Amino acid sequence: MLRQIKMADLCNELEKQLEKLQYSEDSMRRYRKVFREFAEYTGDCYYSQSKGTDFLLWKFNQLGGFVTSGEHSKNEMYYFRVIRSLAEYFNFGTIFRRNDYHGEIVWPIPFKDATENFLRFEVEQGCSKSYYRRGRDIIKDLILFLDSAGVHDLSGITPGLISRFTETMVGLAPATIAERLSALRQYLRYTFIHGYIDKPIETYLPHPPQRLRTKLPTVWSEEQIEQLITSMDITTSVGKRDYAILLLAARLGLRIGDILSLTLNSIDWENKIITIIQNKTREPLSLPLPDDVGWAIIDYLKSGRPATDYPNIFVTHNAPYKGVPFQSTLRHNITKALKRAGISIDKSKHYGWHSLRHSLATNLLQNDVSVSTISDILGHSDPQVAKHYLRVDMKGLRKCSLDVEVKDYVKE
Repeated sequence: MLRQIKMADLCNELEKQLEKLQYSEDSMRRYRKVFREFAEYTGDCYYSQSKGTDFLLWKFNQLGGFVTSGEHSKNEMYYFRVIRSLAEYFNFGTIFRRNDYHGEIVWPIPFKDATENFLRFEVEQGCSKSYYRRGRDIIKDLILFLDSAGVHDLSGITPGLISRFTETMVGLAPATIAERLSALRQYLRYTFIHGYIDKPIETYLPHPPQRLRTKLPTVWSEEQIEQLITSMDITTSVGKRDYAILLLAARLGLRIGDILSLTLNSIDWENKIITIIQNKTREPLSLPLPDDVGWAIIDYLKSGRPATDYPNIFVTHNAPYKGVPFQSTLRHNITKALKRAGISIDKSKHYGWHSLRHSLATNLLQNDVSVSTISDILGHSDPQVAKHYLRVDMKGLRKCSLDVEVKDYVKE
């Protein structure tokens, strides 16, 4: 059984946590408003997630129904966010700023041993950081779902609950659904094999059809890449950050996850070399640091990056300024940059940050660079992976090469 706490006390605890995380006064005002209304609605009783759901239904009925756009949509989303934060804090003792939380989770006691042992097993098996986070996040969502259904331990999981939980994924991209189901299947299988549950619940999970890569990746021409780069607003601290990230993706073809994982020790300024351990393959990769990339990073470190002890080069610009907690806004950032540059977006193709990596590889192919060399540049574990870029029709695109000229800027 989970802990019991009065509604007002839980709201007070969460308010102190938000203040500790240095939420803005405007955000605190909104949270306090919902706390006050929620406490008035529930009265002097113990918290449960079902009471939060009842409160939302009551509130939106007062507002004339829930809408996702228009005058009241932002206000209504705050109600969702606050009640969701209460559920997260009640279950895990922390809150998750956006969906890409990178802190440590304190698992509820009934799930603690099974979950921590499973995640430790995954790490020992050599899973990537991104796979680890996907597994952790789907388990977190499952626990929140079970709590809303009044189930507070693994033994209470039934095929019916699993079916209802998978229905909550409706609307997500097929690839995302497949990833979440795979991670959930691994977790449930582990808990059954190791005796935490007495039924092979994972067998009730649907198996999404294997989808071949049907969408061709977007490839930007050399002119479009330069147009995108020059359109970036580097007068703001966030603009300086996003500009440096963009250059790392466009000039070096680094995956966005590897860019966000860069630390202050990843760059050898004396030899102008950037070295990483790739999140996807766990293989090391070293590349020369081009002139404009180095200057952009230096400009961000000196004039844009908030003062923080966090080791990542790129950090959030909301207190407490931790590293890589802004992944949920990445697609929005690249879309905004493309619109600012006046580059049309073909929504039938993939046009996210990975398109910059595709563009570099494809343009190198057009410049008669060998597949094995491109694989070395991009850090592929298998040279055959680079042949994926041969699927793209390159007619009309200009040739370009990897600019690895580095000037002696680091001592200036």
